[in-house]
Amino acid sequence: MNGGTFTPGVEKIRPGIYFNFQILANERISTGERGRAALPLVLGWGESKKMIEINTENDARNRLGVDITDPTMSLLREAKKRSATVLVYRVNTGEKASAIVRGGGEESEEQSVTALYGGIKGNDIRIVVAPNVLDETKKDVTTIFDTREVDKQTVTTFEELENNQYVEFTGSGEIEDTAGTNLAGGSNGTVANEDYVDFIGAAESEHFDTIGLPIDEEALKATFVSFVRRLRDGQGIKVQGVLPNYPGNYEGIINVTNAVALTNRELTVPETVAWVTGASAGATLQQSLTFMEYEGAIDVKPRFDNDQIEQRLQRGEFLFTYNARDKSVTVEQDINSITGTSKLRKNKIVRILDAINNDITRSLKESIKNRKNTGQDIPANADGVQIIQTAVSIYLNELQENNIIQNFDQSEDVVIELTAAGDGVLVNLGVQPTDSLEKFYFNVTVE
Repeated sequence: MNGGTFTPGVEKIRPGIYFNFQILANERISTGERGRAALPLVLGWGESKKMIEINTENDARNRLGVDITDPTMSLLREAKKRSATVLVYRVNTGEKASAIVRGGGEESEEQSVTALYGGIKGNDIRIVVAPNVLDETKKDVTTIFDTREVDKQTVTTFEELENNQYVEFTGSGEIEDTAGTNLAGGSNGTVANEDYVDFIGAAESEHFDTIGLPIDEEALKATFVSFVRRLRDGQGIKVQGVLPNYPGNYEGIINVTNAVALTNRELTVPETVAWVTGASAGATLQQSLTFMEYEGAIDVKPRFDNDQIEQRLQRGEFLFTYNARDKSVTVEQDINSITGTSKLRKNKIVRILDAINNDITRSLKESIKNRKNTGQDIPANADGVQIIQTAVSIYLNELQENNIIQNFDQSEDVVIELTAAGDGVLVNLGVQPTDSLEKFYFNVTVE
């Protein structure tokens, strides 16, 4: 039985089982924006308690209703600096802004407008009523959000108005002209621990590389770490979590312990988690975050001296450093919260190992499903073993050719055998991830 890789859209001549391992490897190598990051955020607008995928600035406007440049979107903006995709979960609900367009009386019914969502951005909504230039018996009712016209309806009476993506109309009767009725009373509300627990529950069914919790609350952080451990160790889903001030001593947890100052505001350590989450998700398998510049940062809070930095690195802390010569802020070292000298303390190493695990698992599941759809299975015999061994070797060789792993020998480092029960395979892989140069030593001879 034939096997190997395939190119989508190109029909194979020989029957067999074909895997897209080489394609997966090429995706890992070629893209500079690997990442899918997940974050719970307190926002001023948008649907609550739901994962919303943001890929572009237009997505932010269309799916969250607000431009990514808006001050209320600051943490999303930080995460998007380095990640292709951010899964946003709005943890707060807030109070809805509203306004009375016309008060009720003996001869008229009250006409009111209420924001579709709670949050402070509802206070930026304005309703303008003006005569229609083509029909003097009708009115143009325009909904303005910030400075954007987001809806316009031409009606005769108030009850003809249809709710839009920003407001709900209630009332009836004739409509009076107004230069602008501003909604008010919108607030972001309060957020409880249960709201963040709901985020963790929602994240379990989502696909992401890195997940962050920008909250400095010990009980929540413990729940978050248990969640990451359950995914990594219990379900084989290799992701990393980012926390502020949490000495996890675990390769799945990145412990951020200082913050950055931007040109317009100083972030807290929990808020800085957003950038680290996006940057970690977005890093390629050939890339370490060590020495990477934090775009837009002008200082770190607090600054640490040399002795403090060395002590904190040994404790598994992810730090930012201010460089006085060029006034830049960079990552000191791309490490997770593991202490000591384990190779797994390097996040680049963890990302490579996690990618190999996730890619092979995903490709095997897809191939099994595809064969099931055609009424076939991967045979539990030497042919099935050879097919899997060939596909895995092709994938790992592709990684080696691009300096992601090294010293790989497919004849020795991929050993697959049937289990004693005869219906499973045991796959033994030997891989050596390629680290990044982080230390440079020069011997200089003075003549």
